[in-house]
Amino acid sequence: MNFLVVRFSSLGDVVLTSPVFENIKLNYPGSFVYFLTKKVYEPVFAENPFVDRIIPFEDFSFAGLIRHLKKIRPAVVFDLHSSLRSRLIDCFFPWKVSRVNLRRRERAGMLKGRTAEIPDAVKRYLETLTRKSFKIHTERVSLFVSEEETFRAKKMMERYGISPSNEIVVVGVQSKWKNKEWPHFRSFFEIAVKPGRFFVLVGDDFERAESLKPASRHLRNFVINLCGKLSLRTLFGIVSLSDCVISMDSAIAHIASAFSRPLIVFFGPTVPAFGFAPRYAKILEENVPCRPCHLHGGNICARGDRVCLASIGEKQLLEELERILK
Repeated sequence: MNFLVVRFSSLGDVVLTSPVFENIKLNYPGSFVYFLTKKVYEPVFAENPFVDRIIPFEDFSFAGLIRHLKKIRPAVVFDLHSSLRSRLIDCFFPWKVSRVNLRRRERAGMLKGRTAEIPDAVKRYLETLTRKSFKIHTERVSLFVSEEETFRAKKMMERYGISPSNEIVVVGVQSKWKNKEWPHFRSFFEIAVKPGRFFVLVGDDFERAESLKPASRHLRNFVINLCGKLSLRTLFGIVSLSDCVISMDSAIAHIASAFSRPLIVFFGPTVPAFGFAPRYAKILEENVPCRPCHLHGGNICARGDRVCLASIGEKQLLEELERILK
C-alpha cells in the first residue's frame, strides 16, 4: 500500500511532519511512504527510516508531476500544506485526500484581539491521519543523523577548538522575519562567555551574524560564527551535539526539539498560542499590549521599537541558560 504526504515548506514546518510518517508505518508496517516537498528540503529525511522516497517538486512540470503521482496510486494523500498548489494536486485524487486544517481564521482573529484554542502544529498534522481511522502511536518530532555525520560535526567543532567536554550552546540568531530577532545578542555574549563555554551561531547571513559578536578579541574566540557555512545535514549534526539551543521562533527551534536538546525560544510579534511553540521549550516573552501583531513576524514594527523582544533582558536569558547548563 502506498501513501503520499505533501508539505512544500518551510524548514520548520517540514521538520514537524516527522510524526506523520512514523505513525503511517506503525499502522501499516509494509507500506511505502512518499514525501512531496521542495528539493531544498530533501536532506531533512535522508536518514529517516519512515520515509521511503522523496519526490522533489522542482524535478517535474506540473503535468509531469501529476502523471508521476498517479503511477504511485496512493491509497491516501495527506495534504499537510493546504496551499493553492497542494489543493490543485489534491483535485486529481478525489476521495483520497485528508487535508490539514491550518486554523488560519482563528489565528487571524487573534490579531484582532479575539481568543482561540489552536492545537499545536503536530496535532493538526496528525488529525489528517485520524480522519482516515489511523491510530496515533506517537507525537514525537524526530530527526536522524548517521554516525558518520556525527563524527564530521565533532571534527568541525575540534577545528574551532571545541572539545566534547566543553559547553556547546547553539544559537539561531537569525530569522526570515526581522521582527523576530532578539536585539541584545552582542551584549549578552559579553556577559555570558566564559572559559569552556562556546556559542555557535547558525543561520544564513555570515556578515550580519558577525556584527553580533562581542568587541573584545578574547571574548570573540568563544563565539563561533558558522552562519552560511553549514549544509543542512552538518547543521543537524552540530545541533545534536549541543548542550543547549537558543533560538527565535524559527526552524532552529524545531530542529533542536527534534533532537531533544534543551531549548530556549524567544517569542515576540508571534505568540505560542498560534500553535508553533516547540514542546518542552523554555519560552521567553513579554506580554506587551500590541502582541501578537503579525501571523509570521513581519519585517517592520508599527511602534518602531520592537518592545516585545527589546524588553527581554540579557540577564534574563543568562539566568535561564545557567539553569539549564547546571
